[in-house]
Formats: sequence, C-alpha cells, structure tokens
Amino acid sequence: MQKIIITAALTGAGHGKEANPNLPEQPEEIIEQALQCRDAGAAIVHVHARDKSGNNTMSLDIFRKIHEGIKSSSDLIVELSTGGGPTLPNEERIAPMLLKPEMASLNTFMMIMPVKGVETPFIYKRSEIEESARRARELGVKPAIAILNFTCLEEAENLISKGLVDRPYVLDIGLNLPAQGTLRGTWQNLVALVERLPEGSVFNVAIGGEAELPLTTMAMLLGGNPRVGMEDNVYYAPGQLARNNAELVARTARIARELSLEIATPDEAREMLQIRR
Repeated sequence: MQKIIITAALTGAGHGKEANPNLPEQPEEIIEQALQCRDAGAAIVHVHARDKSGNNTMSLDIFRKIHEGIKSSSDLIVELSTGGGPTLPNEERIAPMLLKPEMASLNTFMMIMPVKGVETPFIYKRSEIEESARRARELGVKPAIAILNFTCLEEAENLISKGLVDRPYVLDIGLNLPAQGTLRGTWQNLVALVERLPEGSVFNVAIGGEAELPLTTMAMLLGGNPRVGMEDNVYYAPGQLARNNAELVARTARIARELSLEIATPDEAREMLQIRR
C-alpha cells in the first residue's frame, strides 16, 4: 500500500477564536502550529490568511509572511488557499499562486454558505476554474481540486479532458460542510465519490465537524489520504476543544500506524504527487 499523506488544515476562512481560542489566526501562530504539525506527522499544511482582526483576507503580504516563515523553518509542502471571498474577482482569489507555493487549492463548486447569518452564494464559473488551472500550470503550482459533490467531479473531469491538469490529479473530497449544495458526511457519500474518481487520481478527504474522525480513518482504508485540522473541526472529542492542530494530526498518524500504514514525509509526498520543489 502507498504511504499515507497527512494534510493539516490549520485555520480556515470562517470560524475563529470564538469557536476555539487555540485556533491560529496571526502569521506567527499559524507558522508555529504548522511546525508542530510537521513534528506530529503532517506532510502538507493548508493555509488561509487572517487580518489583524481575525477576518479572512487575501493579502499577499500576509500570505507571503506565512509561506516564507513555514518554508524557512521546515520541509513542509505549503498549500495556499485560493478561496477568497464570494464577491472577489477570480484574479484576486488566485493571487496567492503568484507566491509560487508548491500547491494551491482549486475550487470548482457552487454552494450557499451561511456567513454571519446571511445565506451567501459562492460561485466558481467554469471559465474561472479553467483559468485557475492554467495559472497554476504557468507558475508550477500543483492544484488540489475541491470535490464537494458530483458536479465538482464533472468540473475536474472537464479540466482533465482539456489537458489543463497533470497526473496524478490531486482531488480533495470535502463532506459535511454547513452549506447548501454539498453532501452530508456519510460513508455512503464518501464511497460513491471515491468510486467515481478519474483514473490517475490521488484523493484526500476533509470532513467537517463530528464526522471527521471516522471518515478520515475510512479514507485511509479506501486508499486515500486524511486531512485534519481546526479549519474542519475545532474539537478533539465531543465537548473537548482541540489544544492545537498537532493534536489532531498526531491522532491520525497514530491510527494510521495501528492500521499498519506508513506515514509519508514531505519529500515522499512530493514524489508521490509529482510536485516540483
């Protein structure tokens, strides 16, 4: 069996310290927790940026500070978010790719997410998805394609059919988000998506909330890779807030070893995903 690549999603763009005071928001906090996750077994860190007030931001200066801080102190693969905000033009959403990270997210979905009590549409048009893939290729960035439902799979297959992404295709399955247009976190939905993955894919599984632990464990048994962290789940156990992201990574690494699976180092993950360092 292939080695397991653990991704730590450190911060996210939504909930903040009101959900868990240990969630890292400022660059120094994010860098510190990224390094802790490396020691716990993570090969990849998925990074969002926050401003001084803790709000989501696409500031290149803040992304640069985080990116350079992690890279200068570790061998981690840094995957920068290109999520942005629902009203931003695509050029601003994908601007973090200009920093030439080894990986970046590539969103493919249409969903309605409650933002501060307001139903807010997040829409990525096909033309924008294709432009994002082209930009990633130009800059030497490996895209991690978000798969939140079967429509997202169709968009991934469109990119593949047009030769806009290269093997192995990295597909990030995300379930149990509190949003209209996404799939619940059930084993049936996970298996159904995995069965539909294009040939030549490597898949990661990120699960929101209480379904994170059972379904990321199941992902490893299905031949995929787990993503854990406080972007997806701020609890270690019911009623028990996570002390940091590394605590969640360490548990997943421990479960993988109990399943007789080996944990990939960042360099091994680079080889598996064919990432240009």
